[in-house]
Amino acid sequence: MPSNMEIGLQQGILESHQQNAQYESGEKMEEKLKTLSKTKCNFRSGIAKWPKLEEQVKEFVLNHRKAGIALSTKMIIIQAVKISKELQIHDFKGTASWCQRFMKKHELRMRTRTRIAQHMPDDYEEKIINFHKFIIKQMKRQNFEIGQIGNMDEVPLTFDVPSNKTVEARDGNKLPPLVIFKRKTLPKKKIPSGIQVHVHPKGWMDEQGMKLWIRNVWEKRPGALLKKPSLLVLDSFRSHLTEPTKREFQMCKTEIAVIPGGLTSQLQPLDVCINKPFKALMHEEWNKYMCDKN
Repeated sequence: MPSNMEIGLQQGILESHQQNAQYESGEKMEEKLKTLSKTKCNFRSGIAKWPKLEEQVKEFVLNHRKAGIALSTKMIIIQAVKISKELQIHDFKGTASWCQRFMKKHELRMRTRTRIAQHMPDDYEEKIINFHKFIIKQMKRQNFEIGQIGNMDEVPLTFDVPSNKTVEARDGNKLPPLVIFKRKTLPKKKIPSGIQVHVHPKGWMDEQGMKLWIRNVWEKRPGALLKKPSLLVLDSFRSHLTEPTKREFQMCKTEIAVIPGGLTSQLQPLDVCINKPFKALMHEEWNKYMCDKN
């Protein structure tokens, strides 16, 4: 194997010059390392690998924000993958780390709405115990079948469907949803089968909506035609507890268990276990819809 001197003679370079070049290179590298951020792991130049793609993605983001449309990182990634296919970029993966670098480079940031925790009443422990005692007492007295125990809750959505109501029985059966539109008239578009529709100027559940839900959803559950005794857990929203609503429940032999005010986060099964993943799935579909619409 030739030595440095032999290589230097062949190239017309003295070994001392080679050493000086190496030494200077080492000094420069040391200076770079001193000024390098502790969180940085390499000497990336910061030049975009896919400049046309990033330019179009940035335009997509700015146009949506200008129109007042909320954006998520997932929407950005979906759009980026779509653009990469149009530009025939085959090595683009659309990873979360790419999205983070893209946002940092273009000075974009996520803005998160803080969740306001539910205020618990002073005697919440006693109310929770009393609620559990009531449920146990009713189950012993009525001997409800598992399939006749249900839970109902409204789920507000900040999309074109402001409110949604669904039920999950204790045996796992899910009943069809009642969708409440924030408007005065029923939509003219064809409604998919298996969905009940109601309208309200503020998107709320009212007595008429409860009547519709009880007759077209709750009374259509498995076993309802036999008028078997049933138990329904719901919150203390006023439309759930009006006299006309109570009479509707009495007619179908349904005992209601009302969750004390301020304790839905502790005692409402749908609120604790179902609503969060349901909203996440709805946001996922909304992201896809908005990207396709664009």
